[in-house]
This record gives sequence, structure tokens and C-alpha cells, in this order.
Amino acid sequence: MKLKKYILSLASLALITSCDYEDINTNIYGVSDEELGALLYGTSFMDMQQKVIPIGSPTLTTGPGNDLQNTDLISSGTYIGYFGNNNNWAGAGYLEANWNFQDNRMNYAYENFYSKMYQSWNTIYSKLKGSEEPADQEILALANIVKIAGWLRATDVFGPIVYTNAGNGDIAPKLDSQQVVYKTMMADLADAVAILNKSTSKVLGDYDVIYNGNPANWVRFANSLMLRMAVRVHFVDNALAQEYITKALDVKNGGVIEDASQEAKIQNSDKMPLLNSMLASVDEYGETRMGATIWAYLTGYNDPRIAVYFKKGTFYGEENYYGLPQASSFGKQWNDNAASPYFASKPNVNSNSPLYWMRASEVQFLKAEACLYNLMAGDPKTYYEAGVEMSFTENGLTGAGEYLSKETLPSPLGFASLSHHPAYTSPLITGNTSPKWDHYSTSNQKEEQLQKIITQKYLALYPNAVEAWTEYRRTGYPFIGKPEDTSAPARIGASGDCFAPERFRFGATEYSTNPNMKDVPTLLGGEDQGSTKLWWVRSDRPLQK
Repeated sequence: MKLKKYILSLASLALITSCDYEDINTNIYGVSDEELGALLYGTSFMDMQQKVIPIGSPTLTTGPGNDLQNTDLISSGTYIGYFGNNNNWAGAGYLEANWNFQDNRMNYAYENFYSKMYQSWNTIYSKLKGSEEPADQEILALANIVKIAGWLRATDVFGPIVYTNAGNGDIAPKLDSQQVVYKTMMADLADAVAILNKSTSKVLGDYDVIYNGNPANWVRFANSLMLRMAVRVHFVDNALAQEYITKALDVKNGGVIEDASQEAKIQNSDKMPLLNSMLASVDEYGETRMGATIWAYLTGYNDPRIAVYFKKGTFYGEENYYGLPQASSFGKQWNDNAASPYFASKPNVNSNSPLYWMRASEVQFLKAEACLYNLMAGDPKTYYEAGVEMSFTENGLTGAGEYLSKETLPSPLGFASLSHHPAYTSPLITGNTSPKWDHYSTSNQKEEQLQKIITQKYLALYPNAVEAWTEYRRTGYPFIGKPEDTSAPARIGASGDCFAPERFRFGATEYSTNPNMKDVPTLLGGEDQGSTKLWWVRSDRPLQK
């Protein structure tokens, strides 16, 4: 869509946006319909991009940081061991960090994962649905891709969500099962790809902080997102997985993300000032620290990414990398003494650090798993090693070849290695694997190859916490550290050998405002609680011991 250069006063813009779109197809301001579309929908599209993984303007202070704490830092990122916390929020009755899913926190999570995105998306959808104008269809295609990127996180956290009935105007819309959500999302991505592959110019370029309006890159992202979803479902619906893996990788459909220049990320720019939303929890609150699980892998493998991901902490005068177990038993501390988790390693972020929606390394690992299960042609080892090499490149590192020859295991989680948490131990070595593809610790080589793929994917995904948590729940990998708070599993109705929650539950507000929430247990196939597995979980998922 070609957008002419224009100058329009704020007063005129306010007048335009207060009118009904149908009344101003021909307008007195000398603005084309295409330009008007950008003005009407650009702000909503910019807002949508900030809601996929919460981020916002520096003027919003800690608001987006609180949102990200809720979605990624003290929840999914803690469960998967990316992060540990200098707090257990015992004074607040424990929060999601210690697996206590309070109603107000679950309502807040649903807003962050779903409702805030809906508001901005529906502003665009309600005006453009059914339009046969190519420019309108391109705008809606972009909006739908971003919506799916955000709501994929929602369904992967909650399970059932309103998807096929979204935007229909229903006061009490019916929810869809996760199976229906996935099928419809992938079909919608295919439709968006078909529309954008016909585009010959930028789409909403002035309002696009991800790809600057480049439709070819949006196509690559949509196809990569489709590939992510298709690979995810192959354990439960092989035919569906095969259909959309083939579609996503068909070069005639525009390709997938292949290098860092095509990755989907959001960060501060001249177009839209943004502040990395991890900073509030890391620096201002002093709460988010390095997790014990990722510490074990990065130190055990002698992985150079550790210096890219984290800063060293100081314990008893010794500067080193220190990780904290999930579900901490410690209250908040503001000093570096021996009894305080405040000293532990901080995530290495600054105000301009990006948040990544999808990187090229993930695409390589998706291809590796697809090859392993004969869902595409090729050698899984080739794509596995390409994924590691790409992750090193993405992080400005060399030496991937040497790293891939290592036969070492993760560091143990116990007193000898976590002297700052002497009472904490967790089994992480037994049954675990090394970076080297053809080095095996078990007799089941195919299973261990999957373990290698997902373990290295986990290290490459950091800090994309929801995605890493989802892959752990789906596959059982990588092995993670158990919660330090031994009461955590009981809070979600799980047994004591549970290492991470399966999902978030819905808050009471959702039930009180929508009578169709009564269908949730049927759609889930179990009770609305944190121990109920989601649809894509493999039936033979290994039990870590």
C-alpha cells in the first residue's frame, strides 16, 4: 500500500477520528483513503505490538514492567528456571512465583495475555472485516498476525480462549478448545500470508516497529509462527502438523525466518520510544535474578552465552555467576549479605535491549524436530547444529563448533555448587544430555535427540519465557530444577513430584461475567486448576525424577 507524504494538524486528526469511517471516504482534508486508514488504525496497531510481550513507553514507568513480571518473570520464566526471585511474596499470601494462583493475579494475567490485545485488535477488525479493498485487507492481515502472536501465548498459558467468536459483538462469547484455537490460528495465518504475498509496497510503515511495514518480512514471521504451532501439535495431531509444516516451509509461500535481519523483535526506536520492561523487576524492585536451572546448563556446558545473558554477582567477596531456585523460600532482601538472594546474578539488560518474539535459531530447532519425526525431509543433526550456530551468531559469539563437540553434562544443583542455598538440591544430571549430537547417556537415541534439540532450544530462546515453559510442558525437556518451596505443588492440586505448573487457571471475574465459562472443564478435559495438562502435551512425556 503506497502512503503519500502528508501534513495534518492534531486538531484535524482528532476531528477525523471522531467521525464514522463510512462518512469520510471522501473527505475535505485532502487525505487519501489509504492515508486515512493509516491514521485511523496506526495507533491501535502500535499498541498491539506492545501487548504481544508487554513493553511500553518510558513515561509509563513500572506499568509494563509489572505486566511482564506477571506474564514472564515471576511466573513462566521462574517455572522454567530462567529466573529466580529475590522475594517469595509471603506477605501477599504468595503469588504465582510460588504457584499460588490468586484470583486478582489470574484476572490480571488474563488481561495481559488476552484482553488488552483484544481491545486494540478489535478497533481495527470492527472497521475492516469484510472489506474487499486490498489496502484494508493488508492492514487487517498485519493486525491478525500480531493478534495471533499474542493470543498464542494466551492459549498456551490458559488453554481455552475466545477465538472464533472474538469480535462478533457477543456480550458472553463462547470459548474454543485449544485444539480449535490452534487449527483456526494456523488457517488464519495462511490467509494473512496469501494477502501479504500480493502486496507491492509497505503496509502501515510509519506505525510498524517490528518490520517497518515490509510485507515480505511479515510473511516470513507468519510462516515461522505457523511452523512453531505445527511442530507443537505433532504428538497429538500428526496430520494437522504435517499439513501446516509443509505449508509453512513451501518457498512459494514466502519462506521463514532464516537470519537475524528477519527476526521479530521489539525495542526502543525513533519511531516509538520504548523501555525494556525487564528493568523494573531487575533494578527498581531488585527481584528478578538468574535462575538455578539455566545456571546449571550454562556453567556445566561452559557456555559463553552466560556472559551475554547475565551479569556476575558477588557472594562472600567472590565475583561469579549465581542462580536462584524457583519458588524461593526467601523473603525480599536489599543487601548483599550471605543470607540474601539480592547478590545473585542479574539479567544483562539495558533500556534499549530488545524483547524477541521469534529468532532464526528457533526456526532451525523447529526444523530439527520436524526432521526427527519425519515431518519434513532432511537430517535432524544438521538443523540442530545450525540452531546452535545461529544462536551463537545472534549473541555475537563464535566457537559453536567446539561447543557442539562437548560431552559434558549440566552442573549439579546442590550444596557443592549452590553454596548460597545449602538446603536446596534437585536432580538434574541423571538422564540428562550433552551438546554433542551423537553422544548419548541413555539407550533411547531418538528420545535423547529430542532432549538435545529442546535443551539447546531452551538456551537459545532466553528470555522468551512463555515459549520455553510451553516446550517444557509439551515435551518434558529440558530437565529443570524443582521448586524450593515444597508447598508449591499442593497449591495447584499437583503431586509433590511436580516440577512446574501445567497452566494458569481463570480468575473468578471471568466466571462472573461470562456464563459460558461453565464449559471450561469440558474444553480443558479436566478441572480449571494449575495441574491440568493442555491439549498439546505428549502422552508419553517423561517424568523427571
